[in-house]
Amino acid sequence: MWRFFRKQEGKGGSQPELCLERGQRLVWRALGSRRILDEVVVPVTARGCAIEEFAVSPSGDWIVTARWSGQGEWGYDVLRSHPLERQAGITAQIGYILDLPVFSEDECCILGGYGEDWLGGWWRHPDDEHEHPARGGLVTFGWLFRHHLPSHEVEYHELQMIMPGGWLPTEPDGEEWIGPRKIAPYGAGGVQMTLPGAIPFQLDGPLPKTIVLPTPHPDGGRLLT
Repeated sequence: MWRFFRKQEGKGGSQPELCLERGQRLVWRALGSRRILDEVVVPVTARGCAIEEFAVSPSGDWIVTARWSGQGEWGYDVLRSHPLERQAGITAQIGYILDLPVFSEDECCILGGYGEDWLGGWWRHPDDEHEHPARGGLVTFGWLFRHHLPSHEVEYHELQMIMPGGWLPTEPDGEEWIGPRKIAPYGAGGVQMTLPGAIPFQLDGPLPKTIVLPTPHPDGGRLLT
């Protein structure tokens, strides 16, 4: 069960607690009495895509979730926190999201990313197995999405990478070779993330529609030169 404690105003009284229950029910409960103050249900899909975790914006006004099915589907929800109301998001879509989308400091947007092969093998040709080396050329690595608040307009940025023929990580099954981690807003409209191979990456905004990422060295820890 995921929990969040709302910041207490002044002294005395009980802090409300935001809980995720059974992957589809967000509930504000009073601490101590456990009395339900507010709740909303965001149903699990037929293929089991459900809320796995959530985060609350710095002001406490917004909530974002990450949804996983365990069968190659992902999603996210954007909710108002008081009263609890789902306002936007993606219930289920093919691919994988590895981390919760992240609020910008000014809460004007939420930034996240997803990819169809972010559990491994993103470098390969679609007809090959994930342990096969790259055939060479430009590959679609995944997608960034920027969800604007409070309009709920969403913009997408394709992530590409130029792969040399024969490129293969030294340890293709290693956790550091899944998709990018720690995707977050950076500066004025930019993005930062950790690329496969544990390589920090930052890009100033405004972001282009297509972002060609640098290619990691197959040993990890540095870029291919």
